[in-house]
Amino acid sequence: MTDIFVKQLDGCGYLVDGVPSGGFNCTCAVEAMWLFRASGGRINVTACECRRRTGDRSGGTHLGQMEDVSESFGITGGKVYRPIATTTALGLIATRRYGTHWQGSYSVLADTPYDCFRGRFRGNHDWYISGPGTRAGTLRVADPGADGRYDGCPRGYQDIPISLMSLAAARLDVGSRMLGTGLLYAYFTPPDPAVLNHYRATTVRATALWNDGTKRWVYSTDKVASGQPLEVRGKQFEKGGVMTYPVTTGPCSDGRVRQVDGDIINIAGYYIPVANTKLGGRCG
Repeated sequence: MTDIFVKQLDGCGYLVDGVPSGGFNCTCAVEAMWLFRASGGRINVTACECRRRTGDRSGGTHLGQMEDVSESFGITGGKVYRPIATTTALGLIATRRYGTHWQGSYSVLADTPYDCFRGRFRGNHDWYISGPGTRAGTLRVADPGADGRYDGCPRGYQDIPISLMSLAAARLDVGSRMLGTGLLYAYFTPPDPAVLNHYRATTVRATALWNDGTKRWVYSTDKVASGQPLEVRGKQFEKGGVMTYPVTTGPCSDGRVRQVDGDIINIAGYYIPVANTKLGGRCG
């Protein structure tokens, strides 16, 4: 799993309906995140660049255009669904091998703690889903508006309840009607390739984790307990001035560990300090 956060309000000078396009570029921002995941981190672009590639200067964009943008970068094998059963989509997400555009109505999230637009936006929107959330019953969601631009604005990835995201999907405006309960417009990446350089590992002391979406250490109060089995990639990355392993899922672990206070959390996609980790044998 290789994910980043890309904001839609990036100062893009590409004009749409005579004004800067940022407010119309949620789907393009999600596409930038989609491309990063689909390419294993090779394609790192802005929402603005994705918008330019559509050549569209009127209103928002749609998933068919994003499929064209993907192909312009040489990424094929993704799948657009208009619609897919939400339960089927959630099953794919649960495998942790896909990222996806998730389209719906922002009216469901407006005025909630997940709202990135001060309650002023209630129209159609697009979110990037990287996988299951760290809490049961949630998804790991990147709202392109979650750039922390005002006090109280969410920043980066959020764990949002599946129930809210499913309701948003059902209320997507598809013309003269809402899409309907149990349905979703989505665009899935090709499945992540099977990776063999994964290793069994164990925490050797209680530890915080690095969240690459928010660029900060998390679980610093309720730390991951010592002695926890997990799976990591063998390649090390410097995060927050510390050498770390990426935490993964696969044949050796589902990414779930116990915190010091006893809560079970999902830490797949986070980074764990090398100094707090004992590496074991290869997985897969």
